Amino acid sequence: MAQVFQNVNTFFVDERLEEMPTFPEWNTDNIEQARRELEELYEKRHVLLEEDPQDAETQYYWVGYVLRALGYCSSVSEPPPGGLETNDPRPDFTLFYSAEDFRRAVALRGRREFFASALGVMRVLKWDASLDEYEESEDATYSPAFDVDRHLRDTGTNWGILTNGRLWRLYHRDSSGLMDTYYEIDLVEALESNDADAFKYFWLVFSPEGLGGSEVGGAIVQRLLN
Repeated sequence: MAQVFQNVNTFFVDERLEEMPTFPEWNTDNIEQARRELEELYEKRHVLLEEDPQDAETQYYWVGYVLRALGYCSSVSEPPPGGLETNDPRPDFTLFYSAEDFRRAVALRGRREFFASALGVMRVLKWDASLDEYEESEDATYSPAFDVDRHLRDTGTNWGILTNGRLWRLYHRDSSGLMDTYYEIDLVEALESNDADAFKYFWLVFSPEGLGGSEVGGAIVQRLLN
């Protein structure tokens, strides 16, 4: 199998990653359905993505569709807990396990409690942009992981995702401040590998079942973390 993921600075327990093929979710039908949907989507979007779309285009034409294929109810650019009028940066996506969870949270929009039932928050960069640094000004750079860490601390959510569409990184609030401790997978390589198992290493971590739990077990990421 193609090695499409990196467990940087032992974000997850290595032994638990090796055990992933034994998890009950490994052979669920949802995985194959999502893989086929995303393979078809990538084929349709391939030319557009080669033109290096910017942040908003990457969100609209690719990431939003990936989240739907995974089964999320996602909310775009939710105001942080400072309130609707604050100028604090907003997460690009807030991820909910179901539409019911999102509807229950709507009345709390603009408050920290809105994020209490969210599975995670996301920062999306333009297609294929560096996930390690970008220019803030002519004489300074900083890591986009800083944005993820700030969103996690502002919202109180545990899981943060940083992506440029191709690479997907998962951070946890307990270690996000380190900036260099995460699980990363190349989604495009997983789709192009023609290896169904390669895609499973994406789905089992980044799906709602991964972050929130499934009918056969609790959150997969929590099993990998402990």
